[in-house]
Amino acid sequence: MKFFEKFKKQKGSPQQSNTLSQPVLSPAPNTSVTVFFDRDTIPTEELEQLITSKFGAGAVCSVDDSRPSVTHFMLHINGMDLVCSYMPFPYPGEECDIPALFRLNHYITQEEQKALAEHKSFCVLAELGGGTTLAGKRSVCRTLTSVCSALLQAEGAAGVYYSAANLLLGKNMYLNHAAISEREGHDPEYFPSVLWILAYQTRAEDGSPAIETCGLAQFGFLELQFYNPREDWAHSFEKLYLMSIFQITGKQVYKNMDTICFSPDTISVFKQCGEKLSVIGGI
Repeated sequence: MKFFEKFKKQKGSPQQSNTLSQPVLSPAPNTSVTVFFDRDTIPTEELEQLITSKFGAGAVCSVDDSRPSVTHFMLHINGMDLVCSYMPFPYPGEECDIPALFRLNHYITQEEQKALAEHKSFCVLAELGGGTTLAGKRSVCRTLTSVCSALLQAEGAAGVYYSAANLLLGKNMYLNHAAISEREGHDPEYFPSVLWILAYQTRAEDGSPAIETCGLAQFGFLELQFYNPREDWAHSFEKLYLMSIFQITGKQVYKNMDTICFSPDTISVFKQCGEKLSVIGGI
């Protein structure tokens, strides 16, 4: 069995047409991410230069630095209008408990944890309304990924926070996957799921071990759950990221009572539990 065949539904499940699969729910139309900096103040000119050096002078349409508490950059990149708002103070603690996020997010070095926990300023990137379709959502996320990678070139850049998925990534991990995203940007079967989907260890409602995703709902899909997995968490994470890619790129849509085969002699069953889709057995 070829590796990627493992993540396709069994032939006994409902047949798919030749068109791309569509989300079960509606994607979230608005998308925003936050870049943290371990610096008190970053000059407006430096932030503008980081963006224009990558996307060209026309990428920054206007700058509003009339208020000391926030500087707004209106951007036009890849045909999209974006808002970039820089604030020279720490992200509100009531909005984001960074130390608590360390328990869910494993791809952050100790040095990066310190910089994130002690960050001194941040920048919010937002696109409004472009994510109403799955294709639109993919495009928005790819563009925001590219802008984040530009801002992470700043001295003191610490990492990226995607609040819709409780996802916090250190600078090095983010830049590595952002580079892959840009290199593979024209491949319709690729999407940087690690930068937009959180896979984390938790407990099912009955107390059994589970590994779940957070963030698929933003693309219009039920969150995936591996119920009582037998493999180590790293292998389960890899499977969930790949399954997420298959759905986000429109190659698959997993549904209640579908089956999936991860090895020649095992079959797993999908069971919907509220807004989650549990994978039971064979994992």
